[in-house]
Amino acid sequence: MRIISKSIDFSAQDELLQAIAPLSDFLLLDIETTGLSAEHNAVYLIGCIYHQTDGWNLIQWMDNTGNEEKEVLSSFLLFASGYRILVHYNGDRFDIPFLRKRIELHSLTDTTGEAQTLDLYKVILPYRRVLGLPDYKQQTMEALLGTGRVEDKSGADLVKVYRRFIVDPEPELLTMLLGHNEADVTGLLSLLPLMIYRDLDSSEFRVRKAQANYYTDHDGTRREELFIFFRLGRALPAPVYASADHCYVKIEGDEGVLKVPLYTEVMKYFYANYKDYYFLPEEDMAVHKYLASYVEKSRRIQARPETCYTRKASSFLPQWDLYRTPFFKRSYEDTELFFEFSDDCKKDRSFLCGYAAYVFAHIKNGK
Repeated sequence: MRIISKSIDFSAQDELLQAIAPLSDFLLLDIETTGLSAEHNAVYLIGCIYHQTDGWNLIQWMDNTGNEEKEVLSSFLLFASGYRILVHYNGDRFDIPFLRKRIELHSLTDTTGEAQTLDLYKVILPYRRVLGLPDYKQQTMEALLGTGRVEDKSGADLVKVYRRFIVDPEPELLTMLLGHNEADVTGLLSLLPLMIYRDLDSSEFRVRKAQANYYTDHDGTRREELFIFFRLGRALPAPVYASADHCYVKIEGDEGVLKVPLYTEVMKYFYANYKDYYFLPEEDMAVHKYLASYVEKSRRIQARPETCYTRKASSFLPQWDLYRTPFFKRSYEDTELFFEFSDDCKKDRSFLCGYAAYVFAHIKNGK
């Protein structure tokens, strides 16, 4: 078994981990295997990054012969026993289950069993719609953040290299194997800014201003939209451009803008207890039976669910659940919901901040 250890010059994002736990609690982890099946393939290389008083350090354990997996795992488990949080990329799906299966097959004691995991892939996955990337592999995310990593070898390519190395342990092959694993595990440090996206779910959208804008669409119809300009508490590591249901968001750094359709028209508010109402066809509205008793019988009919409404001419904003009441619709069968964008709303910065966060969440979730 070969063990490699060296220091890593990196401290740019330490505060992101320190907000969770002391740096000494974290062990960043990446493994290399001879295949995808934990039952039939082996771990031939484990790379870890850990923090001490002198900064970040790298340690790697490598199976030199193809027969030293148990030694590699035993040494790793002895080292890892003091760490509380394992950091990885998509490790909950592959690295961790694979390791634990191999540990079980070698009848070893898993000293990492009580450790929490921080999977950076799961951190970023909820934001895949607003990032719009072709895939969410580790190297794709590193390219997004501009880490500068350039590599043309995949894990499958490295398996072939490893098999050649076992037969003929040339230094060039060893450098290739160790270098790929080092790039993967040090890449985890570079990907720590992905955790900033997680703040978007709880971040305050600090609205600077909101303004209406008129435009003419492709068929010549004059339409209106609301622009909401906001700031975030912290700059995003890469920009966001996304849309859903005619709503658009752009965030660059800590500055963002939302564009939301604004509808100035007559909409209807439907009463729930229609049996208590009469519909007045001439006035095109429903009134409660108590008031309708003053209306001639010939001018009123029993309301039905689809006629039990009052109309209002105003400006309206979209909502996709009961974000704000009362809610309005264009017709009883219509599934689109709206609320009135009143003068009070226009002046209420707290409302605008909350609505900005609400619209962003809708765009992010795509529903």
